[in-house]
Amino acid sequence: MLPFKNRLVKKRDHEMVQKAGYFVSYRNLALKILENGSGQTRIGFIVGLKYSKKAVERNLVKRKLRDLFQTELKNIKKGLDIVVMARKKEEEKTKNINWKENVSEVLQKAQIINTGGNKASKD
Repeated sequence: MLPFKNRLVKKRDHEMVQKAGYFVSYRNLALKILENGSGQTRIGFIVGLKYSKKAVERNLVKRKLRDLFQTELKNIKKGLDIVVMARKKEEEKTKNINWKENVSEVLQKAQIINTGGNKASKD
């Protein structure tokens, strides 16, 4: 489970990232990224009704994404607010999406992955 300190939960924070953040997308994932000025990276998730009318499917996608971002959290640069939006492409079936590959690709495309040695920061 994603630690509470790394969650973007307030509506005001989500709106600020949506309004002022820069946009990166890869296949069925889109990110809005904004620096937050603190030492923590916070991540919020949006899976809208356009993805699926069924809340069960939307919640399943959110759980998968939270799990994948939790494992990638140690590699993501500190001090960012990130809003992750899942989009459904018509040509892709919901069951066949490789979320792990899409998450790693979109993070590399956004250039927010720490590179270098094993110790990314001195926290």
